[in-house]
Amino acid sequence: MSKLHSERLMEQASAETGLSDFGDLPFQEALDAQLWALEHESGHPADRLEALVKGHVDLLVKRLRLVEDRKQFPEIADERIEAPIIVTGLPRTGSTHLHALLAARPGSRAPLQWEMNLPSPPPDAATFATDSRIAEVQAALDARPNNAELQAIHPFGATRPEQCIGLVDWGFVNQAFLAPHRIPSYYEWFLGADQRVLYEHHRRALQQLQWHNPGDWVLKWPKHLFSLQGLLAAYPDARIVWTHRDPASVISSATSFVGTIRKMASPLFDPVRFGAEWVGLEETGLLRGIAAREHAADERRFYDVHYNDLTADPVATVTGIYEHFGVAVDDETRRRVASFQDDNPKDKHGRHTYTPEQFGLDADQLRRRFAPYIDKYGVEPDRRRKDAS
Repeated sequence: MSKLHSERLMEQASAETGLSDFGDLPFQEALDAQLWALEHESGHPADRLEALVKGHVDLLVKRLRLVEDRKQFPEIADERIEAPIIVTGLPRTGSTHLHALLAARPGSRAPLQWEMNLPSPPPDAATFATDSRIAEVQAALDARPNNAELQAIHPFGATRPEQCIGLVDWGFVNQAFLAPHRIPSYYEWFLGADQRVLYEHHRRALQQLQWHNPGDWVLKWPKHLFSLQGLLAAYPDARIVWTHRDPASVISSATSFVGTIRKMASPLFDPVRFGAEWVGLEETGLLRGIAAREHAADERRFYDVHYNDLTADPVATVTGIYEHFGVAVDDETRRRVASFQDDNPKDKHGRHTYTPEQFGLDADQLRRRFAPYIDKYGVEPDRRRKDAS
């Protein structure tokens, strides 16, 4: 048995909260798979492992409180998540910026960083902009090591729209856990995980956030590609925006971003070895997503957005998405989108510079490797970039 067994962490979380009900959704197998991999594969010494699993205890605390809220307020379970717009595709395709632009439309509702980190008690519309948890989460973000460097690569903020990691992390079926650590056994476990459990955690978290602060959900996570079939089953009326960009740029940028995180966290970091690992991971997710899309019943539920088009005319891109899905776009929406664009230019927090050679990669080889994807979706090399990130 692993010294980092789930039951010990669960006891710590219960002691911290005074709660003991972890709910009916399975999670211990996933948690133990993470813990075993951390202990046996990550290269961390024992004292470092003890510090690392504090994050797992925090997620168990989050879980206990979500379950308790659902018991105290059973109406949460009656919330219906209807026709969400979900942005996915390879990472580093402008999806973060596009997510925020889509959320600028009046009536749209994107999950914010603070409410996903600390979702209990359920956020309330009346105090949403002044909730004390905003300052708590922002302080934690500001205190991160290498915060300025990370901000230049991917903008973070307590009140920014954020991707779906925080909706599924409390179930421990989470591809993002692979970013800071080299833990191949957990990756293999993740690929075979039950997607129904993954997206039931996702749905229940959204119900929690929606209960007292509803809106038209706009969501985003590139890693939905790994489990796109499960996502479509969980949300049969979901509308999918698929972002595309030259794989040579995508992989170079993604390996730089995740490599920064890996270098900060892992004693086993080697840039060339990491580059090979991450190319394979992104390729696997992409191929799984394409296969799921090909088996989807209705192709009209998908809308493709190319990075070059997004950078050339963000307002037209957002308008095209909403109109494709039958959502009216008024002048106020266009004004808000343009305003966000003006307030958040490319390189606002610093310039993200990278080359594929830093990670033992070659742009031409990447394009050959991803040629079937490039040909299938008509993906072109990057034109001169403006303001998407």
